[in-house]
Amino acid sequence: MNDKITPVVIILLVIAAFLGGSLWMKYRYSSQASKAQQPDQANQPVQPSPPVFNAKKTDKPEVKFFIMSFCPYGNQAENGLKPVAELLGDKAVLEPWYIVSDAKKSCEQRCAGSVYDEARCQQLVDAKRVPDMDTCKKYFPYNDEDTCLAENCQALKAGEFASLHGDQEKNQDVREICVWQMGDVVKWWDFVDKVNQNCSANDADTCWEQQASSASLDTQAIKSCQANQGNQLLAAHEKIVNDYSVQGSPTVYINDVLYPGGRGRTPEDYKKAICDSFTTQPSECGTVLGTGAQAAPNPGSCN
Repeated sequence: MNDKITPVVIILLVIAAFLGGSLWMKYRYSSQASKAQQPDQANQPVQPSPPVFNAKKTDKPEVKFFIMSFCPYGNQAENGLKPVAELLGDKAVLEPWYIVSDAKKSCEQRCAGSVYDEARCQQLVDAKRVPDMDTCKKYFPYNDEDTCLAENCQALKAGEFASLHGDQEKNQDVREICVWQMGDVVKWWDFVDKVNQNCSANDADTCWEQQASSASLDTQAIKSCQANQGNQLLAAHEKIVNDYSVQGSPTVYINDVLYPGGRGRTPEDYKKAICDSFTTQPSECGTVLGTGAQAAPNPGSCN
């Protein structure tokens, strides 16, 4: 009887093994297909978290934004802050400060870094930061610091100021400060917006007046302020720039807390940070400001 049972058992075992193998292959294929449809987490780019902004709360936040009139990154910040200023009105104070420096001191500092050094140039070439030694010599054109000082700095006087993008930018800085001093914030924003769109550091001295007239400003009052108060106003701005250790345009402080540039320069970015700085947020903070073209894809700075 055992001889009769054995073949049957063998046949049943073969059938079970075949079915089991088929089920395993089906499960394995299904599992692999499922994994293939899921994103590879290990290969996904990790989005960095925005820098932390530790808001300091006050009843009326004060925003100091440090800029240069023709720094494109500073203009990005102005484009982002303007809708916030319009939204919040007098519930917050947004005040511009212009980054200028003592012309003679700045010239002397530049001369210190303009002296040719073969070893330094070789390092720059090796690091592919400049293509060759001849190009590097153009960046460092002086054999000694004294020559640079004599050619560039000797004629400058203490108390004169400089702006990164040249004299016309410095002059425009003064004009914008003068307009701010006049006290009409709406006209100041309008003037700055028109200058940013229509003028540059190459033509500001001839371009600004039409923009001021379009913003309904008194151009003669601006000229008088520039002529009679220019250096005094720039000195006051240089002091605040130094007090806050500002290195680049734009730099933004909200209630004297540095706003990290990496958090973004859109109107909504700035609105959130300023609204977080209210002891009690006004109803305007519930308004969502668009980002659109004002988002800064490359939030750099002018240094």
